[in-house]
Amino acid sequence: MDRRLIRTAVFGSPDSDEPALCPETAVDLDAFRREHDGITIWCGTMFEGGCGRQLTTRRCTDNRICHFAHYASSTGEHRCGRKANDKDSANHLFAKAHLASWLRAQDLIAEFSYPQPLGSAVEARLTDGRVLRVHLDRALPVTSTDDAWEILLGPGVRSTRDALAQRGYVHRIRFDDRAGTGRTMQFGTELPGEGTTWENPSQVTVGADTLVTTAKPALLPAAPVAAREADSPAGRTIVTVDRSERPTVPAARQADPVQQAVQHFKAALPRHPGQVQAAVATMRRLLEENTLGPADAQKLRVALGKGDRWLKERAQHRAAVIRELQAWPTPELYHQASELVKATDASPEERALVRAQEQAVQRRQKEALAASAARERQRADRQEAELREAQRRSREREERRQEAELREAQRRSREQEERRQEAEAREHERELARQRKIEQDRNDRAQWHAPAVRGALKKAAREGRTTTWPEIADKTGQHQLRGFDHEDKLELLILVEDTAPADRPLWSTLLATADDAALHLYRDVARRLGRPLPDDTNDLLAHLAAEQERLHRQ
Repeated sequence: MDRRLIRTAVFGSPDSDEPALCPETAVDLDAFRREHDGITIWCGTMFEGGCGRQLTTRRCTDNRICHFAHYASSTGEHRCGRKANDKDSANHLFAKAHLASWLRAQDLIAEFSYPQPLGSAVEARLTDGRVLRVHLDRALPVTSTDDAWEILLGPGVRSTRDALAQRGYVHRIRFDDRAGTGRTMQFGTELPGEGTTWENPSQVTVGADTLVTTAKPALLPAAPVAAREADSPAGRTIVTVDRSERPTVPAARQADPVQQAVQHFKAALPRHPGQVQAAVATMRRLLEENTLGPADAQKLRVALGKGDRWLKERAQHRAAVIRELQAWPTPELYHQASELVKATDASPEERALVRAQEQAVQRRQKEALAASAARERQRADRQEAELREAQRRSREREERRQEAELREAQRRSREQEERRQEAEAREHERELARQRKIEQDRNDRAQWHAPAVRGALKKAAREGRTTTWPEIADKTGQHQLRGFDHEDKLELLILVEDTAPADRPLWSTLLATADDAALHLYRDVARRLGRPLPDDTNDLLAHLAAEQERLHRQ
């Protein structure tokens, strides 16, 4: 076994990203084993340096904590790149698991990825294109990218003063060990000069522009407002802002025209060309106003370049379809071109060119339909003539075939009937012989066991009790009685009752109980002996009780 104390692993398979945390105490480890009985644990490849081999749990009762350990290698050689990694080495997997559960609770679906180096971050891409990024590497600087809609800082990751002052808040996450096993996650909101307020995931939701918290909304600091006032043309005046009247982050982010324009552009791709065009126009207007900082201007230029290229490629595709439609006005091309010019990025000239081809398409359709109809009529005439000739030849062949088949069928039918009658006669003889053998065997068994059964029933009557077939078999030593079926028992009881007077209760009354099989057997015995019985089951049970009492008194 590996002597290194591995605290984290994955469930199910080597490439799984479902994290497992080994409890520290033996009691908690026992509960962990019961909870995950039958589930394999692996040194997963989703860990930096993970070897992908299966792990087991090591229960420790000395000074060491419980941990995972590799199974012994058959070759005696084992290398693993995880050297005593602590539980924080699995933060990217725990973050993914908790974020997925948190988003599902809000009916949101995300596609998760793990940027390199593995373990440094987790990205969740929502279906609307927004990317939620969790920064976990304490050694790497926290940088905002065009792809990141919101950035969460992991445990121990420091936020820069500039980022905190510029945004007015920083979102964080942290992990806490749950009693026994596993880890819980909390969201935090850091404000300038106020520290971080932590909340449960249920108190945080995904808003339109940022994460919306309930315990303490993230506020923008006064410094950026004052700085903007100082840079205004009116002069360098210091403005004091009341902290109680500062807007919340959602309002601040909504008021950020650069962020809003970029988000609208990304959300419009690729299915809403009209919205893309509007977003491109907005970004171009913002750049022309020349009131943005270098970072915002660069962000807009990057997005604007993407938008211009997308609109240019779309315009080229639309123009190519229209040219092809003019050269070959088919319904398929007309439909494609009509859909392309519906968007607001199409020019009036392009719409007019497409409308002008409508009559040409209709005329071409009519010509194609007429030619197709003529070809169809010619083909139908040929097929009809060929069909008539084929039908005539087929009828002649069919008539000859039917005559031959009829004669053959009559011959086979006669032979089959003769064989059937002979087989039935032989089977009837065999069945009669088999029935005679069965009846003879049953009668022989009844003759053999009748005295013993009659004696057992009489003894039960003298002792004032009822009995059962197993009891009679045990007490008389006639163990074959246990294998008797209904007919065997019936034939045996008929012999037992053979000498019974008509006014005396039947000995088999002592074998009748409320069981359906026992009542059925008793009715058959009485019917064979001509003894009338009540039809109703309750009346029959009362009759049995009275008859049993009479036998007990004899």
